[in-house]
Amino acid sequence: MSVSHHMARPNAALYAAAGFSLVAALIHLWVMPEHFEEWWGYGMFFLVCVVAQVLYVPVLLRWPDRRVLLSGVVGNCAIVIMYVLTRTVGIPFFGPHAGEVEGIGFVDVCATLSEVGIAAVLGVLLLRGLSTERRIQVVVVIGATTLLAGHLLHLLLRA
Repeated sequence: MSVSHHMARPNAALYAAAGFSLVAALIHLWVMPEHFEEWWGYGMFFLVCVVAQVLYVPVLLRWPDRRVLLSGVVGNCAIVIMYVLTRTVGIPFFGPHAGEVEGIGFVDVCATLSEVGIAAVLGVLLLRGLSTERRIQVVVVIGATTLLAGHLLHLLLRA
């Protein structure tokens, strides 16, 4: 069965993901001005996150098909990866603070947990309708790929 068949109408999981998306967007909106003060590029990153996370909500609730779910997982995982990189290796590539490691704060952890929540809820929805064997295969491949990609990116940025 396709994901869209399971979700002809919005369900609690979709509303949870939508809520997480709005929480993350509001936090990004709140901290955006201070990032614009640091450098326009940092502020633009947060502006793009806000717009994407707000606009994602009606799209998710109206058209919850595999492409929409997958785009939510990929987009929010990309933001989480950027957060982890800026807190471990340093701000990548650009701007006046490139290479500096950011501190960890309560508010940014809340945003990141919201994004992890989005990815987790949408990931579960994507696995619906798959056989148990196929679910295990997907989870193993995603886990191994994530670990490998994270390790390679870490090595690249430290070099």
